[in-house]
Amino acid sequence: MRKAHNAARPDPDANDIERIRVALVELRRLFQRKNLTALWAAAAGGDPHLDYADLRLLDAVVVASERKPGSSARRGANGAARMAGPGATVGDIARLVGVDPSRASRHVARAVSRGLLVRRVSQHDARAVVLEITPKGARLQAKGSDLTRARIARAVADWSTADRAVFERLFARFVGAMVR
Repeated sequence: MRKAHNAARPDPDANDIERIRVALVELRRLFQRKNLTALWAAAAGGDPHLDYADLRLLDAVVVASERKPGSSARRGANGAARMAGPGATVGDIARLVGVDPSRASRHVARAVSRGLLVRRVSQHDARAVVLEITPKGARLQAKGSDLTRARIARAVADWSTADRAVFERLFARFVGAMVR
């Protein structure tokens, strides 16, 4: 039934697809720019060793922890992590960040050595090692999330409530379709 429904939809216009692709490239560049990382590092206490990959890693640990069955992970009113759930694995991080497990493992090791994450034995499987965000990591993740929310708020400040709602719905739908 789904195939018949999709078959009735017109093929996307190649120009529309190209404009979306270009916008996604620019969005990625925006988030990886040195000035954004510098703003985040300054807001986080001036740590010169922070980079965008650190924020992606911390966000991935929070998201993976929230998705675990029986998670006790919660977010505060501003959306920042308040406490870790059952933890994330390096495999979870690799999938969420989109890198191979060995690269994720190296990045996790760096975050552990810098006090952003801790490794613990899983309470659900003693053979598994899980990652939990430390208070320092949670503060940095919260600062990064605050900066991102502020940038989004500035970008859509002159949009109508209806336009913001449509964008949120369509963007979430788009991201969901890209994940599948």
